[in-house]
Amino acid sequence: MKLRYLTFTMFCISILMHFTWGYLIPFCETTSIYWYFAKSRQWNPNAKILVLGDSQIVSGILPETIAEIEGLQKEEIIFLPKPSQQPEGILLDTLSLVGKLPHLRKIYVNISPLNTSKNSITDAHKQLYYSFIRPEFFHFTEPLIRKAYYNQLADVCWKLVIQIFPYFGLSSNTNRIFYDPITKEDLSRRRSEFVSIQKSMESQSGAWIWKSLDDVPTLVEGESFPNLDTTVLSGKRDLSIQLWVQCLSEWEKRKLDVVVLRIPFSPQMEKDLAEKNANRVTDSILELMANTPFQNKGVVFDFKTVFLKDYGYFADLTHLNQKGRDAFGNLLKENLLNHSNSSAKGM
Repeated sequence: MKLRYLTFTMFCISILMHFTWGYLIPFCETTSIYWYFAKSRQWNPNAKILVLGDSQIVSGILPETIAEIEGLQKEEIIFLPKPSQQPEGILLDTLSLVGKLPHLRKIYVNISPLNTSKNSITDAHKQLYYSFIRPEFFHFTEPLIRKAYYNQLADVCWKLVIQIFPYFGLSSNTNRIFYDPITKEDLSRRRSEFVSIQKSMESQSGAWIWKSLDDVPTLVEGESFPNLDTTVLSGKRDLSIQLWVQCLSEWEKRKLDVVVLRIPFSPQMEKDLAEKNANRVTDSILELMANTPFQNKGVVFDFKTVFLKDYGYFADLTHLNQKGRDAFGNLLKENLLNHSNSSAKGM
C-alpha cells in the first residue's frame, strides 16, 4: 500500500512539473530561455541551407543575409544556432536533421576557441542538453555523442531524473533566486529578455543581438575587464577535435557544401587570445577544414582580425551588436561573392 501511494504521489508530482515548468522559464538566465524556445523552433523540410553554431551566429548573422548571399527565400534557410553550443550539439543537430532535408545543399557553421577547448561553456552545454533536449536512440548508439553526454552511469540517471521531474533541469537557475541578491535584482530584465527572445524566434528565426532589449549595447575603447583571461581557451579538448572531424565526415558523406566561419570577438578579447596563444587549437582545425577535399565545396573564412579597432561593433566581449552585425554581413557577402566568382573562373 505504501509503495502504491508513493508511486502515485511521484506520478502526480511529475505531471504537475511537466504542466508548470514553462512558467519558471522567464526567471532563468538568458541561455536557458533561448534553448527553451529553440527546442520548439519550426523548420521547413524543403530548406536548402542549414545554419548551425553558437551565440556568435545568433548575434552576428541574420537569416536574411544568408538568403541574400545564396539567392534564396528566407523560408529556405533553417537557422538553428544556440548559445553555448558545442561540436557535440552540432553533430547531434546534423544527425537529427540532415536526413530529413532532401533539398539541403549547404551548411554554415562557426568555430572558435570557445568550442575547441575544455571550459565552463562545455559543462554548461551538457546541462542545457539534459534540461531541454529530448533523447533519441542515436544519442546512445553514436559513440562520440554518447561519450559527450552519457560518459558515466550517473549521466544517464541524471537525464532520467530530469525527464521525469523537469524542475531539476532548472534548479541551477531557480535556486539562485532565493539566495543571490544580484539574481533577484536581475529578474525584471530576465522577464524582458524572455519576451524579446520569443519575438526574435517568431520574426527572425532566433537571430538576436545578445542581451539587447530596447537598448543598443556597445563596448567602449579603453573599457576595462579585469577578469578577462583567455588562458583556459588555449587548451585542447580532444573530444571536441574528434567531434569536429566527425561533423566534417558527415557533411562530406552527404555531399554538402560547407562554409566555416571564425567570427570575430571584441578587440579586447582577440588581443588577449593572441597574447595567450589561445587561437592555436582553433587555427589547426580551421587549417584541417580548409584542406579537407570535399566532394562538393568547402570554404573557410577566418575573420578574427577584421574588427580589431572597431570597439563600437560589439555588444560585449564575445558578441557583435547591430552595427557590427550589419558590417559583418556586408563583409560576408563580399567574401563569398569573391569566392564564388573565383571558383567560376577556375572552372
